[in-house]
Amino acid sequence: MTDRGTNESPKRNPLMSNIKLITMYGSPWSEKVRWAFAFKGVPYEKQNYQLGVDEAEVKRLSGQTQVPVLLADDKVIPDSTAILNWLDDYRPQPSLMPPSDKERAQVTLWEEVIDGALGPHARTLIVGRQLASAAPEVQLSGKFFAQKYHYSAFAEEHARFKVERILRSINDTLSGHQYLVGEAFSRADLTVASMLMLVKPAPEELFFLPEPWRSTLTDSVSELPAFAALFAWRDQMYRMHRGEPVRP
Repeated sequence: MTDRGTNESPKRNPLMSNIKLITMYGSPWSEKVRWAFAFKGVPYEKQNYQLGVDEAEVKRLSGQTQVPVLLADDKVIPDSTAILNWLDDYRPQPSLMPPSDKERAQVTLWEEVIDGALGPHARTLIVGRQLASAAPEVQLSGKFFAQKYHYSAFAEEHARFKVERILRSINDTLSGHQYLVGEAFSRADLTVASMLMLVKPAPEELFFLPEPWRSTLTDSVSELPAFAALFAWRDQMYRMHRGEPVRP
């Protein structure tokens, strides 16, 4: 299956035989990469990662067990940020980075905080809800991730505190602004909007996610009145810049 963005079809590099992404639907790190490819109008072949089945193959290819993984130009590139760096070199326009060094540094800092802190902490909250689910397939997912990421009840309690602090920081930064950095949509906005899916999914018309999975991605912290504007902003970013409803 190939995903195509709404931008003009790109001219293919004659040395590029194909571009393949190994992704997992519902993973915000995978969504971050899919969104960037769609935004830049770069087509690719998509390989769906199967939970607990494809770990050995991903490790054989990339030396680690997380997705997304990019296979392109005889390179194997794990990590969503590294993949976006490759994509920026491959297709500089439309740009997802601001022009000034100061603003580019701010974007980089947002990516590091959101990918490295909000994402893992929010994932811990999801694991707790999955373990408590009555749906066998959801419980199985929870047990897999609990073992992989060393879940504990203490870690969940700590994670909720951290998630709320980070959400407040994002909210305060956006106060009076349309974008996190500068006056244009950037990797900072894309990364935050993608990662907020772990706290509260976007509406069904923007991101297809059936039950019982949708409920496992909805945390009580997202219902705090203070964050209503933040999730409204996230939905606006999807409507303005994603280009199409997200489906597997």
